[in-house]
Amino acid sequence: MDFLMLLPNSVRVVIEVDGKEHYVSAQGHADPAKYAAMVSADRDLRLAGYDVYRFGATDLSGDEDFGGQRFLREIAKTVQGEIRKYSSHTWFLRPPTE
Repeated sequence: MDFLMLLPNSVRVVIEVDGKEHYVSAQGHADPAKYAAMVSADRDLRLAGYDVYRFGATDLSGDEDFGGQRFLREIAKTVQGEIRKYSSHTWFLRPPTE
């Protein structure tokens, strides 16, 4: 689990950022067993009540926005709004800059 957000109203969000080590063997070939284990872990988290969002590393760090960067900006705005509802201390969370 890369990032876990525990939000009001029992909302639990997991954000996973995957590099090739999540689905490729040490020899650099696709590894169905690694992929199956990753998907199984996602299912277990969902069954336990977590919302799971998985991104490829280039989706978030590359120059081209495949939607991941926009998605995280929207999550940051939503989280900021939720925190404001329940706390006057919002200084610790800033949405990513555009």
